[in-house]
Amino acid sequence: MFDFLIIGGGLLGLLTAKELQQAGAKVAVVDKNSRGQQATWAAGGILSPMRPWLYSEPVNAISSLSQSVYQQLSIELRDQTGIDPEWLLSGMLVLEDNELPQAIQWCEQNNSPVEVLSVEELNSQFEHLAPFTESAIYRPDVATIRPHKLSAALTQYLTLNGVSFYNDQEVTKLQHTDYAVTGAEIGKTTLSANEYILCGGAWSTQLVPKLCPQPDIKPVKGQMICFPPTDITNLCMVMDDNRYIIPRKDKRIVVGSTREYTQFDASTTQAAFDELKHFAQQLYPDLASIEPDAHWAGLRPASPNSIPYICRVAPLSNLSLNAGHYRNGIVTAPASAELMSDILLNRRCKIDPTPYQLQR
Repeated sequence: MFDFLIIGGGLLGLLTAKELQQAGAKVAVVDKNSRGQQATWAAGGILSPMRPWLYSEPVNAISSLSQSVYQQLSIELRDQTGIDPEWLLSGMLVLEDNELPQAIQWCEQNNSPVEVLSVEELNSQFEHLAPFTESAIYRPDVATIRPHKLSAALTQYLTLNGVSFYNDQEVTKLQHTDYAVTGAEIGKTTLSANEYILCGGAWSTQLVPKLCPQPDIKPVKGQMICFPPTDITNLCMVMDDNRYIIPRKDKRIVVGSTREYTQFDASTTQAAFDELKHFAQQLYPDLASIEPDAHWAGLRPASPNSIPYICRVAPLSNLSLNAGHYRNGIVTAPASAELMSDILLNRRCKIDPTPYQLQR
């Protein structure tokens, strides 16, 4: 019998497990895949909403709190496990010209550093990019992290601290009365806990019992590619419309991403590969003779206005939901896990939980 059973072993599930374990709870994590092999594994790892000035306050609230703790979290996990999540303060260059006034205003109002660069400054500082014809902004405080390494470090940390894992096992049904969940079915086995938490991303809706209000979460496929290590210097993240380029510590270059409404089809396509490759090679001329060596897709859990559900699920007294973060699952994960744990442990919440309720 566990205190908490977390269904979903992605970053949100792992960080929620960490919060609860540190409070002294007996925690188990169940995941139908190897841990972190869905949206977490596929994510780029940008530690900021790509355009925070286009998001609502509830999204930016959990993003801001998460950004403030990620560097220390990365150091803690590296020191405890020997696995480096590779937090990297690379900065972000934003090229969408028609958003510049709105972006500058948001950065100034939220004390987020921003530099407006002229065409001459851009062409001087970013010689590795295609020539600029319009000004752009640079956000020096934006960092990245390696999601799969972060997931591996968290898994090792939780294992060392007594969290139980049921990996490659799918919860097919939640047993329940009219008032509470009584068990989670895994094949012929039923796991029991005092509290059950759905952290399964786009799949979470499949386990919410019919007597409960249903969350509006839909899968949105995003395809990405990666170039092998290069000798390009002075790399930083680049955001251009809905496309982005992320440099890694190992000098690899990640390019994303598509937005496709294909239900639960996470297959890759040649058309998306060609589109992302063309975008990267047009922006980075030095990549023109280099072929990407990786191509993958993930399913993001989209919710209305990208505001996730972090709440209890009435009328069941012991079922909760932490899902629906769409494109911001990585950047919002620490604060989301903390808020979920505050609710479950009846602690004072740093963030107002009202916007994240199931019924809005």
